[in-house]
Amino acid sequence: MPIKIYKIVVFASIVFLLSGCEDYPVYSSFMMKEHRAKLSCIKIASFDPKLTSRLTKDFSAITKQKECKYSLTGYIHHVDTCTNPQVKSLGADFNGYVRLKVLYGDRLFYRIQSDFKNDEVSALKRVIKTMKKELF
Repeated sequence: MPIKIYKIVVFASIVFLLSGCEDYPVYSSFMMKEHRAKLSCIKIASFDPKLTSRLTKDFSAITKQKECKYSLTGYIHHVDTCTNPQVKSLGADFNGYVRLKVLYGDRLFYRIQSDFKNDEVSALKRVIKTMKKELF
């Protein structure tokens, strides 16, 4: 009997540990509460060529009109580029984060972010998936 319980505890522990690996939450917020309707268009205005390429691919089905008032920008930040000694001494359980912002004209409309540990591609996928669900 004790061996059976031991096997169950070991199995449950392994499942718990594996299910939690690299599962970072996605944080999003609407900054302009008066505009909660679904968007029909968006312009991609990112300055990072790698990010622009990915966003263009993932948002290709969404109408991109030149006169669209909504623009999408963002960046991928790597913590190892931080030079603050206090931050470096504390360590981090992530390597960086992906942050995207939607502007309405020149005002911040929506922001979304997710941390990552050695897998910025998965973080970007999480952010884009959540963003599409909330905005389109």
